[in-house]
Amino acid sequence: MSEDAIDRDVASDAMGTFQVDERSVVPIWIQIRKRIIYLITSGKYKADERLPSVRDLSVRLGVNYNTINKVYQDLERDGFIFTKRGKGTFVSDVTSIEYSPDDGEMEALAADFVQNALGKGMEPEDIIDLVRTEIEKLEGPKGL
Repeated sequence: MSEDAIDRDVASDAMGTFQVDERSVVPIWIQIRKRIIYLITSGKYKADERLPSVRDLSVRLGVNYNTINKVYQDLERDGFIFTKRGKGTFVSDVTSIEYSPDDGEMEALAADFVQNALGKGMEPEDIIDLVRTEIEKLEGPKGL
């Protein structure tokens, strides 16, 4: 068995039986992001361990290549992983990262929402008004 095949097997084993829940209100990319962060912070993925390629993970989970690419970019930005050009994606040493299970999730959802809204032609003020309206529906008017 080649070293690449062994790396792939170890990384796949760490994912376990994880599957995305397409019925969940949590976006697929956030589900995958949270799973990988759990695997890293729990020690199932070790520092410098090679992660599955974007293509391999997208096939294994049955999701779009771009979804996994977005997850990896987000995790790299947050310091959980790093990429070596031509070698793959690897787990960072996360001992210095202070992490809670909700770290970055709300910011990631907000960034995704704002990007989509701007892409649909909304103005920043309209986005803010929309968020205020939704908060008022949930909590009642509170003078935002």
